[in-house]
Amino acid sequence: MSNLTLPDRNIEDKVLSYDKISECVKRTQYAVRGEIYLAASERIKQGKKVIFTNVGNPHGLGQKPLTFPRQVMSLMMAPFLLEHPKVDQMFPPDAIARAKNYMNEVKGGLGAYSDSSGNPYIRGEVARFIESRDGYPSNPNHIFLTNGASEAVRNVLRCLIRGEYDGVMVPVPQYPLYSASIALFNGCFVGYELDEKTGWALDVNKLQTALNTALAKGTCVRGLGFINPGNTT
Repeated sequence: MSNLTLPDRNIEDKVLSYDKISECVKRTQYAVRGEIYLAASERIKQGKKVIFTNVGNPHGLGQKPLTFPRQVMSLMMAPFLLEHPKVDQMFPPDAIARAKNYMNEVKGGLGAYSDSSGNPYIRGEVARFIESRDGYPSNPNHIFLTNGASEAVRNVLRCLIRGEYDGVMVPVPQYPLYSASIALFNGCFVGYELDEKTGWALDVNKLQTALNTALAKGTCVRGLGFINPGNTT
């Protein structure tokens, strides 16, 4: 059995610094948390009123949240309330019924791990909703639930991008989630301009031009991102 000998290193070599982080991280820009946001934060510290419009945050601007999902979640997070003699006075009957159904179907409650793609029963509900809405069969085994849309976007981009020559087409203007994630995964951002005069609609000619330009540069375009409707915020 031999002893492992490590090379001598300076203390600087053991500290994570800007010079030692990934170049992909250095290239990543996230404008919604950038200079304007930081300047706004400083104004708040000075006692000035600021209305943040850097992200879609309706609750932060006073929009009343939907009550039904929160009522169901409250009962699932504190299931003893379902046995409370006055539960029907605290919660509406539809929220109580939904919470009881979920507690039977979600084994272990909210604190338990589920399948990586999401709880099978919930995925079945999503599939039935899609089928009812669109009129086409939906397979729950083809549904992958994520913790918010951003995680889903990053997962897809991580699968698509193999290296710096793989590109993903994204509408411009765009939410920086897309450009930042593409840079982080060492991919190529291929932007296509939306048409402001038609309510930021998709222009097929501009889309084709952006594609042709990317292909001419040797980019392997592997994905197309689009927002419907084309909301620039």
